[in-house]
Amino acid sequence: MIASPQSLLIHNADWLLTMDGERRMLRDGAVAVERGRIVAVGKTREFENFPAAKVLDATGKLVMPGLIDAHVHNSQQLGRGLADGCDIPIHLLQRLYGYEAQLMAEDAYWSAINCHLEMIRSGTTCFLDPGNYFPDEMAKAVGDSGLRGVIARIAFDVHASTVGELHRNVRRETADEALGHAQAAYDRHHGSHGGRLRVWFGLRIPAVCSDELIGKAKRKADENGVGLVLHTSEARDEVVASRVKFGMPDVERMDSLDALGSNVLLIHMGWASPKEVALTVRHRLKICCTPSTGFRAGMGSMEHGRFPEMLEFGVPVCLGSDSAMSSNFVDVVRQMFLASGGAKSQRLDPTIMPPETVLEMGTINGAKSLLWDNEIGSLEAGKRADITIFDMQKPEWQPVLNPIANLVFASRGGADTVICDGRILMEQGTVTAIDERAALREAAVRGERIARQSGLLEKIAPRWPVS
Repeated sequence: MIASPQSLLIHNADWLLTMDGERRMLRDGAVAVERGRIVAVGKTREFENFPAAKVLDATGKLVMPGLIDAHVHNSQQLGRGLADGCDIPIHLLQRLYGYEAQLMAEDAYWSAINCHLEMIRSGTTCFLDPGNYFPDEMAKAVGDSGLRGVIARIAFDVHASTVGELHRNVRRETADEALGHAQAAYDRHHGSHGGRLRVWFGLRIPAVCSDELIGKAKRKADENGVGLVLHTSEARDEVVASRVKFGMPDVERMDSLDALGSNVLLIHMGWASPKEVALTVRHRLKICCTPSTGFRAGMGSMEHGRFPEMLEFGVPVCLGSDSAMSSNFVDVVRQMFLASGGAKSQRLDPTIMPPETVLEMGTINGAKSLLWDNEIGSLEAGKRADITIFDMQKPEWQPVLNPIANLVFASRGGADTVICDGRILMEQGTVTAIDERAALREAAVRGERIARQSGLLEKIAPRWPVS
């Protein structure tokens, strides 16, 4: 069960990273929380008389804003490993849709709960799910886990593309039908769970979306005052498919449809053309970099991506783990390492994408990309109390000469304590918000059943003999 918000004091922090406008770092820092909001940040000595109902001693620890995973498919958690070793068209059209065809509503809920469990353990307090067919179950999971999130009801209306045919069991919808379901999800869930849940409009990939759907989805997002999220310029196969069918790549096509704007979040963008980079800057788009998916799926997104340039142009590039089917793990700390290392290797330049930059991507840039930076992304008075604490009393952390560098380059991930909206979801490694044993048991049973029923289990069996 999630504890109710209470007055909370975190003090004696060896290092406290505010991520505020000045990027202040405090030694012997403290954060005071009342009713889910931060009321003050400063030195421990300044809080001797703060009447906290709960006090957390952060001696030997790093206190920072909760991490933000701006791209994570909650409903794909039970498909971990099912898309290994295949090209993107096979991944999307056979493995992913084969998995989704067997996914029932209760499966989707337990998938989301296990996804939230992995995010909590890695230090994430807020996520964006770009969409699936189970918004009710996703909303329930947010209520039960205590995390903060953005969800969407997925929409697409083209059932064959130059990438290939969709799985026979994938539901077929018109543009209006898909957007009707999306609007209904918004009406039911936006702003629920004390404001921790928001609902956006989500499209799958442009190659399976008609011009009509793309234009209407953008207008729906504008009318409801929320964002539009979709995968674009993800891999060479998809870029070529768009050029063959529409005569232009994804973002250029969206521009031609007047479907770009500052409330649009584009995921992947590893194959963006020079013109698309310019459009990103011109329209103040938000971009989500997903390094682990690029490496695991062999997409070349870090090798061909222009994320350092986008950042230099002021684009709020954030980070996403994608899913247990795409990157096989959900951990923003590992994404920070891969984003930094991938850019350095691509450019043969160890000075670009320093740890400070990728930490911004995992916190304040994530908040900006989710249109939530007035409430989260930094530790400042008045913002919601989304806080992550890392224990530095471990061999991989010592000595702590620069805690940001240690977090990004040396740590193995895994938070000590996680707080969202002033509620403690995990304390000193013990998850309090979710029945972990029950969640893992459900994941094991349901995941194996889906793998067998979809016929995918035999495709990813170990190559070595099993006795």
